[in-house]
Amino acid sequence: MMHGSRVGVCTASPSYLTAAAGLPLSAVLASDVRGAVAVIPGSGNWWQGLLAARDQGAAAVVIADPKMLPGESLDARSWQGPAADIPVVVERPRLRPDLVSDSVGARRGRPARIITVECAAPVAGLDEVIRDGVGWVRSLAQGPVALVAGRSTAQGRMALLDAAAAEGGSRPATLLGTVLSGPDGGGLLQVLALGEVRTELVLDEPAGLVRLETSTADGTMRAPQRYESSPRLALRRAIEALSLGESVADLEELMEDMSLARELLGIPQGGGDVESRQSFVALRPKSRYARKWRRGSPGTRSPS
Repeated sequence: MMHGSRVGVCTASPSYLTAAAGLPLSAVLASDVRGAVAVIPGSGNWWQGLLAARDQGAAAVVIADPKMLPGESLDARSWQGPAADIPVVVERPRLRPDLVSDSVGARRGRPARIITVECAAPVAGLDEVIRDGVGWVRSLAQGPVALVAGRSTAQGRMALLDAAAAEGGSRPATLLGTVLSGPDGGGLLQVLALGEVRTELVLDEPAGLVRLETSTADGTMRAPQRYESSPRLALRRAIEALSLGESVADLEELMEDMSLARELLGIPQGGGDVESRQSFVALRPKSRYARKWRRGSPGTRSPS
């Protein structure tokens, strides 16, 4: 629902109430979902919440930090028809679109030759961190990703991926997920895209650290710190998409990343190559990246 030049926002989330207050020229709180931007909590069965918001006449939807859902909970056929043609923005704090844009733009069109992703989190949050690690591979390769082989143990998972490159061909990628002890306080990601240009991202949710560096023959450039909160960014993108009549690919990309992550997470312990069933590679119980945070001292230097 439009209130003059402002868009109604229907939410009970404290972080999104704050985000709406931070957009006084474009957002105003609304009590009715109809015609408004509906914010759906990402906990629980957010898919049903998305369908309910659509059926109640929401003009746009934000899914706030969604959890992994089993495949049987998602029926793509239920998201069809004219009523489904509304912007759906997915808030993914570990895969922010502004950070993705910074990382891809700094490469200036030079493709990554190989991509490696290390993920670490307590068991309660590791699935989502692995899913977003897959998203980073897809984003940096700028193409779809397929699982070639995988290995699973009680300490984590390792995967060999094949990423279709935007300029043609494919790029190898690896993903390592390590289980950390302790309560779920957020995840850790280290992403490396190697080639003529080297991209390194370190994201430490518990410490609030995000560092993106791009290295070329001319030196290393560190991306400026982003101070906009993740909820405010998601809400602003939803309002802009609604106001401009633009489509958003967030939901499609989330479903793609979840599908591959579920494939990896579904490998039984001791499972090997998903095609030949031959031994792939032994999973390291702890990476140096994970050990550093297990000691509880997130430093400013990334492991070499």
